[in-house]
Amino acid sequence: MTPGPAFPRRPTGGAGLCPYCRKDAPLVYRGVLATCAACGRARVPLTAAAVNLAGQPSKVGGSVANVIGWVVLGVGLVVALLLGALFQAIFPAGFFGWVLGIVIALVAGGLGLGLVLGGRSLHRSGTEKERVTVERGLFALAQNRGGVLSALDVAQALALPPARADAILTDLAKTDPDRVRLEVDDAGTLTYVFPQALPPAPTMPAQQVRVAASGERAAAEAEAAGEDADVSGASARSFRR
Repeated sequence: MTPGPAFPRRPTGGAGLCPYCRKDAPLVYRGVLATCAACGRARVPLTAAAVNLAGQPSKVGGSVANVIGWVVLGVGLVVALLLGALFQAIFPAGFFGWVLGIVIALVAGGLGLGLVLGGRSLHRSGTEKERVTVERGLFALAQNRGGVLSALDVAQALALPPARADAILTDLAKTDPDRVRLEVDDAGTLTYVFPQALPPAPTMPAQQVRVAASGERAAAEAEAAGEDADVSGASARSFRR
């Protein structure tokens, strides 16, 4: 039996560190296969947050809690109204029906509003976690690609719809121009530059700098000596005359 492809062991340098490109990158799930968001190579599943799964449980749970909260609130108020009216009709001389209706309405309102507000908070936390994970993937991809990306690059690498990838990059360029800036070339192609991920500019070796400086000093000295010789020759000619 032929053994299947071996997954790399989980690196010890960090929870999201890829053992191939050494970038702190989240995962991207393509079906059941987990890949690195930066270099695209296969990684061990569940060893880091995933771009296309991050925050989804919280968002789904928040949406469900929000719906249940509104149902509890609506049903509770209807039940409070019906029971209050029923018992008030049975005991018209007292206030039992009104009191019962108010108590049920307060309990249902408290539970319903608690579920609605809690669901909204959970949904916001899921959205924030998703945003942070996507940005981690973006910057890891930019580091691996020399600091310049297009919306199509991001869409393919992070398994996102092209429109969403472009919206994320545009929003980053507007809100954080120090880390992401939009550039347009002569052909009208939009690219997004990540200055912190750009490769360092080449520098001249120190030996070449010293040789160049020595050559410049020698040329300057030769020029000064030539000027002195010209002045001396002119003085000698004047003296003969």
